[in-house]
Amino acid sequence: MTERVEIEGVVHGGHGLARLEGEVCFVPGALPGDVVRLGNVTRRRNVLWGSVETLESPSCHRWEPPCSCAAHATACTWIHFAYPAQAQWKQHIIRDCLARIGGLEPELEWREDARYRLGYRTRATFHGDGRSWGFFAPGTKRVMDRASCALCHERLNDALGQLRSVRLKGSVELTVNPGDGAVLVWTRHPNASLRKVFPNVNHPRQKAPRGHFLFDGIPVVAGGFSQASLLLNRLLHDAVREIVGDAKSILDLYCGSGNLSLPFADTAEVRGLDHNLAAITAAQRVGKGRYHIGDESAFQRALTGEPWDAVLLDPPRSGARPILNALADCGARKMAYVSCDPATLARDLKHLTQHGWRLGRVIALDLFPHTPHVETVCELTPQ
Repeated sequence: MTERVEIEGVVHGGHGLARLEGEVCFVPGALPGDVVRLGNVTRRRNVLWGSVETLESPSCHRWEPPCSCAAHATACTWIHFAYPAQAQWKQHIIRDCLARIGGLEPELEWREDARYRLGYRTRATFHGDGRSWGFFAPGTKRVMDRASCALCHERLNDALGQLRSVRLKGSVELTVNPGDGAVLVWTRHPNASLRKVFPNVNHPRQKAPRGHFLFDGIPVVAGGFSQASLLLNRLLHDAVREIVGDAKSILDLYCGSGNLSLPFADTAEVRGLDHNLAAITAAQRVGKGRYHIGDESAFQRALTGEPWDAVLLDPPRSGARPILNALADCGARKMAYVSCDPATLARDLKHLTQHGWRLGRVIALDLFPHTPHVETVCELTPQ
């Protein structure tokens, strides 16, 4: 017999939360207020997981999405979650992580650009099975054939249309310039058919410099990290600019191609460090600031080697644990910590606030509408 439950909320990772005989049960695809009958309840890592077998009473926060994927593809798991509730729950997830993991309860600022809740993505990875192209179905390697995606910018959907003429098994990342339509292609397994369709195909074994273009003065590199939306990336630029202010010397760690620090390079001394050679090479081509290859040991030396007005960092989803002690001991006047993962952010902020730093502004940015992901920019100053 299936269990009937009401979904109480959503948690970090985007899953619905219910209680089954007093135990927490995560339910992918379910929304706060849904009443569902659960199927396939299993225990993994001492946590219950269930699937929605029947949606008996839908949440008032559901809407009719403009896409038949309707939360069945990994790229748009919240496409059925209406605003403003979606934004409110993203903020709730950040507050919960900061309080539960970090012991912190700051005021939270929220920023979004409602014009780009749809059609905002300028970068996406599409998967091919030899016949079709699309996104994987959740928890599988089954390709869901897509002619277009409601979250993708029109230029990215145009590039997907071109990609569909290629019969290929594998994954291809497409990045488009929403201004002039330039397309960067990144694949681990290039072939002649792909090159017939796209002139700028890049792969890990190539000896020539990777393809790139400039958007808002920032180089975007094939195969390198860039935000999923170059248009919504402007919200991130604005938030970082407010925190860094008029700093005259800036150290940018995990700098990539200079996304956070190049806007300051005309008026400040900027040094950026990252492990990715292609990204650093692209940043160097701009001709502003000092950008160098370096790992976490180089980050630590830079933090303690000279005083900085401001330190920027945008670490990977796993956070900045390897350099936390050096961050805590650096003599910077302020710090701007950018994170795409509220849990690892809370862990790192706990360490910093226990070792001489005060948490100031916390700005949440909706850079990934209709997904559970959210970007956070935090201001830290010495106590």
